[in-house]
Amino acid sequence: MKKMIIISLMFLFLLGMVSYADEDEPVTKQKSTSEVVLTQEDFKKNNCQNVGDALKCISGVYVKSEGEISLRDVSSDKVVVIFDGQRLNTSGIVGVNVAAISIENIDKIELLRGGRSAQYGADAVGGVIVITTKAFNDTQSQNKEAKNINFDVKTTYGSYNREILNISNMFNQKNFNYILSYRRELWDGDFEYTNDQGQRVRLGNNHQSSYDIFFKAGLNFSKDQTITASTDFYKANNGSPGLISSLTPTARLRYDNKSYNLTYDKKELFSGFNLKAQTYYHDYNIVYDYDTHSDHNSYVYGLDIQQSGQLFKLINLSYGYNFIKDKIVSTSVGNKYRDTHSAFANFTLVKQLSGFINNFETSLAMRYDYPNDFDPAFSPRFNISMGHNGKFNLGVISHITKSYRAPTFNDLYWPKDSYSIGNPNLVPEVGNNYDVGLTFNMGFLSLTSNYFVNNVNDLIIWEQDPALQNLWTPKNISKTNTKGLENSATLTFFNGMLSLNGEYTYLKAINKSKDVNKYNKYITYRPKNKLDLTTTFRKKNIEANLIYHYTGLRYTNSTNTLWLPAYETIDFNTTYRFNLLKLGWSATFEMTNVTDEDYVKVKDTPEPGRMFKVMLGCSF
Repeated sequence: MKKMIIISLMFLFLLGMVSYADEDEPVTKQKSTSEVVLTQEDFKKNNCQNVGDALKCISGVYVKSEGEISLRDVSSDKVVVIFDGQRLNTSGIVGVNVAAISIENIDKIELLRGGRSAQYGADAVGGVIVITTKAFNDTQSQNKEAKNINFDVKTTYGSYNREILNISNMFNQKNFNYILSYRRELWDGDFEYTNDQGQRVRLGNNHQSSYDIFFKAGLNFSKDQTITASTDFYKANNGSPGLISSLTPTARLRYDNKSYNLTYDKKELFSGFNLKAQTYYHDYNIVYDYDTHSDHNSYVYGLDIQQSGQLFKLINLSYGYNFIKDKIVSTSVGNKYRDTHSAFANFTLVKQLSGFINNFETSLAMRYDYPNDFDPAFSPRFNISMGHNGKFNLGVISHITKSYRAPTFNDLYWPKDSYSIGNPNLVPEVGNNYDVGLTFNMGFLSLTSNYFVNNVNDLIIWEQDPALQNLWTPKNISKTNTKGLENSATLTFFNGMLSLNGEYTYLKAINKSKDVNKYNKYITYRPKNKLDLTTTFRKKNIEANLIYHYTGLRYTNSTNTLWLPAYETIDFNTTYRFNLLKLGWSATFEMTNVTDEDYVKVKDTPEPGRMFKVMLGCSF
């Protein structure tokens, strides 16, 4: 505990020493400790192609090569992903592949750390990622000369013959608007790496081919009534190389995903309360071919009804009902289904005060989940924050929550393939989490530091099992104790020309299992230290970013006798924006892993070395 506090204070102090601010200028922007909002400016800075690219530089976030997100001490299937109000998580997938979500359609991404089951359902043990797509008015607000119809085209070419084409069209006419986009990606993907014997060998069967079509339309019946519909089609046909200890040179992995969403918003339904009703349907199909043929279909039907408004002068209330029907049809495990009924309510009190502490907010959220195949669960969450807003901002934010998660169908029944196999003997996990954070913002200096504790009973973790030929399989750990510090600091100089950002996480995730061989051992693949440093330079039409990543040692088995060494990489990108032939253009060059490091994020799955991409975009 003492070591974590010292590291945190040193990190904030060193950055704070070189900062200064204009004391006559009030500050209006305040950064939260447990909530991070990424906007289109952040996407450009990191030269993001997908949502995974945008998230990987945030403290406490770990992006797997498959595009799944882990937060703090929890795996990707414990992180809920919300896309325009609809949950992308299903009981038939391990975790949401955020790398398959193109950044071209995204307006903002909100990362909510810590247990959020009281607000977002039973699976939100580690946190929530809320993704909001663009509306036509978003573009208009950024460009005063925007017309009623816009087109954007971007082409990319990179290492290993990576080819990406993005085309989007936005239209707005009176009370109707839409966004239509198409993304095509091809990649040879076969790269060389250094094996355990120090030899350079080639990883084959790693090629990828995918396309994505997204359509979103909105119709305003009046100033206070809106209907929005969206649909997304994603298809991929990829090679599946397997683990380097058990290669599958001819395996194929195909995805065919479809989603549909319909949302109705009504303002001032009664006494200042708004109504939002949403229904959605997902159809996810995964086909794996190697020694056997496996056809894995997941279906989700969702209904969400909620109201929000002011109950009394200082108290806001939101409440609602949610129903989710998960169904799986698989050649390997047969037919399974889960119906979950949920009710939720959230009370928030906001009070402006006089004196140094001039703002105060507290909220209580409650949720009751009732699945048909496990016991029901009650998940409360209490939050309190207070602070000072003025020439500088200073805030204290804290919350305590209880979270619950039932095993997914994939946890229970995932069919055996070249990577993994399910475990039908799992039980639900229950966790208790609390956070305490500090924020400080003055001029062009922004600091946050957040201390968190997470205790979970029967935590479900996927790990490699030597008894199953090192296949990944989920297991319940009887008890875990996790403590950590998340720190962020941003400095901006010369009217925004130069900015420096640092994100550092210290994590101590300990197994409290009754097994003497595992007791007080570190949980697998949870590094103690993760650091990301970004330097951004902007002048007129040119922007350049230099990004440093450090990830510490990670144990690969539960007894901590095997581990992967720490690794560090450097990325660079630069963009030039210009006008030509009355069109807006952008040209970008990106290089990842500039120093061509040999490293491994996950055992038996090497990463490629130095890679480059060249992008050319046009807007008209």
